[in-house]
Amino acid sequence: MTSQRTRDYEVVMVLSPESTEDEAKSTVNRITEIITQQGGEITHEENWGVRRLAYPIKRFVEGNYFLARFRLESDGVLELNQTLNAAQDVLRHLVMRMDKDALAALEAKTALEARRKAEAEARAERDAREAEEARERAEAAEAQAEAAPAAETPVAEAEEVAEALEPVAEEPVAEDEAPVAETEEPEEVAEEPGPETEEPVA
Repeated sequence: MTSQRTRDYEVVMVLSPESTEDEAKSTVNRITEIITQQGGEITHEENWGVRRLAYPIKRFVEGNYFLARFRLESDGVLELNQTLNAAQDVLRHLVMRMDKDALAALEAKTALEARRKAEAEARAERDAREAEEARERAEAAEAQAEAAPAAETPVAEAEEVAEALEPVAEEPVAEDEAPVAETEEPEEVAEEPGPETEEPVA
């Protein structure tokens, strides 16, 4: 049974931006181990990444933000604060106790985000499956289209052979007609005028 002194908390840590990814992960793991070693339970974790600080801290203008929600007894929270204060790569930290209303709102938000993520994954899986089925149908149709002409080829070849073997009907050769000579009409010969007869002079 959960102790009555166990409460829900939230811690926000600002780590040095000069820390490598492995170093930042090691710091976060060290903090979460302290919580679990004290009998606590990590309920949620978020890595917010590098963000600009509201004001410079130890000459840094940016910090690597990390958030965790956990359940822990109040005595364990004291040790957690001491560890965070001693950590060289933790620029700032804030441990807050969460009330029931805030916790309920966060749990509802987390559940909503989880449901949306599951729906998005299911939709992506469905789209991928439909795309795969469409691709398979297209390949089957293409294979069927390629097989159809191959099956019809022997019939087409047989028809071509049959047409080649059919006797060719010879067309009758028309007899040459003798050329008909055109009848030339006789040309009219103009009569030349003869010598005029002179009348005798009285």
